[in-house]
Amino acid sequence: MARVKIGLEESRRSASTKLVDSLVEELKSNRQSGQPFIDEQQFDTGRIRVLVVWDAWMNIPLEDRTSTILAAYEKAGETDFRTRIALASGLTVPEAAVAGMLPYRVSPALRKSDPVTLEECRQAMLTEGGTSLMGRDHVELRVATEEQAEASVQRLVKKLPQSSEIWVITRDLEIPEFGPSDEVTMGARH
Repeated sequence: MARVKIGLEESRRSASTKLVDSLVEELKSNRQSGQPFIDEQQFDTGRIRVLVVWDAWMNIPLEDRTSTILAAYEKAGETDFRTRIALASGLTVPEAAVAGMLPYRVSPALRKSDPVTLEECRQAMLTEGGTSLMGRDHVELRVATEEQAEASVQRLVKKLPQSSEIWVITRDLEIPEFGPSDEVTMGARH
């Protein structure tokens, strides 16, 4: 494959002013839930990896997502922080889930006798940061850690006080690929 070098000016893409402004607002706020979800990881070198999980990225090319994130940090007045960003990525909730970055799922397990409705749960999950990109009538609330899932359940119960018994936390499992002679029985490998 050929080697391609991209200079600073060539790598800057158009960043939507609306998305930049929304991201700046999020950087300056102290919200504990909702979208966008901004994950900043600092390495021993002082460099930083920023991941912004946000359904607003739908139909936005990856390069434009990166330039939007970088522009938002600059506009938010975080220039020192911005210069230390080594990698800035933007993914929708479904993209991050498929990539294994959001393995925990918070779902309602409703019975007919429960005092809350599915629609109330859907709205509360959307406010909490859930996605509806997986289907018009389907809302999925995904997070990165068990602690985040438990905190989401606590906030959902505050929004819907009679819902404390309905929320279920599940985790996606990674199943290793087995060769043709391998057998898997009850989770044990023989």
